[in-house]
Amino acid sequence: MKVARYIGNGKVSIVDEPVPECPDGGLLVQTLACGLCSGELMSWYMDRKIPHVLGHEVCGCVVASDNERFKPGDRVFPHHHAPCLRCEFCAQGLYVHCEQWKRTKLVPGGMADFFAVAAENLNDTLVVGDMRPRDAALVEPLACVMKSLRMGAPSPVGNRNAVVGLGVMGLMHLLMLGPGAIGYDLNPDRVTWAKSLGLEARLPEQASKADTIYVCPGSQAAFDFARNSIRPGATIVMFAPLAPSQELRLPQDLYFEDIRLVHSYSCGPDDTARAVDAIRAGRLRAEQVISEFIGIDELPAAYEDMKAGRILKPMVIFG
Repeated sequence: MKVARYIGNGKVSIVDEPVPECPDGGLLVQTLACGLCSGELMSWYMDRKIPHVLGHEVCGCVVASDNERFKPGDRVFPHHHAPCLRCEFCAQGLYVHCEQWKRTKLVPGGMADFFAVAAENLNDTLVVGDMRPRDAALVEPLACVMKSLRMGAPSPVGNRNAVVGLGVMGLMHLLMLGPGAIGYDLNPDRVTWAKSLGLEARLPEQASKADTIYVCPGSQAAFDFARNSIRPGATIVMFAPLAPSQELRLPQDLYFEDIRLVHSYSCGPDDTARAVDAIRAGRLRAEQVISEFIGIDELPAAYEDMKAGRILKPMVIFG
């Protein structure tokens, strides 16, 4: 089977590998659609994982099952991390700190013709037969957005919610926030794309004050823009980390203005369920956030194009 491996220096290679076996208590899945995550473009993150098979924004069809909940032919969304649902972190809803959540993964990864889903991952695997594969593949990134919105507790006054960065994740934030929310980006093409979806999008020099602002790029500049675009008592949600070599600088006046700073890392089963509900309700369709639907052999070039900002986001359609 073909798999997409990250080999370092911002490069991806398509290689042939054996089809994995169905794990005890788990599933073997044939991939139908898999998106390229913006997190997979961060060299500082990816270079330490070499060799790594890309892909966790995925939907597929079960071809072999060792679990009575899932049958061959079922279309499924499997989260690449799944919590135990028994530990103290899970009891508090802090799923990303669960030891099982940290160690679980898809084998070899979602950007492959087939992948295995371990029994532990089935705690956050859902049957999505009523959804298009290209939409179901967006459950994981949308679930991360649903957690971000939950952490931010957005202002009930729509025009006081804002989003910094109009890549895919920023677009999803705006789509879920609904009318009145405003998005900002330095790239005029991204502003134009957001406007084509009926969203309020602006260049940074057109900023107005917000009560809740979601910062999607992991950069000091994005944070500083957010800081300068909020009212006293506002909330800033950091949706992405800075590189390990960088430290986020916080001005002291955040204290005097009662600014709330929160972080939102990945998601858990509750957020996954909310994402599935949103997609089923028609609040997100793949065509709104995917600019290129491609075959796996086209991925290496698309990876470089997304990393360089020439395209918004590719999704590999299999079969």
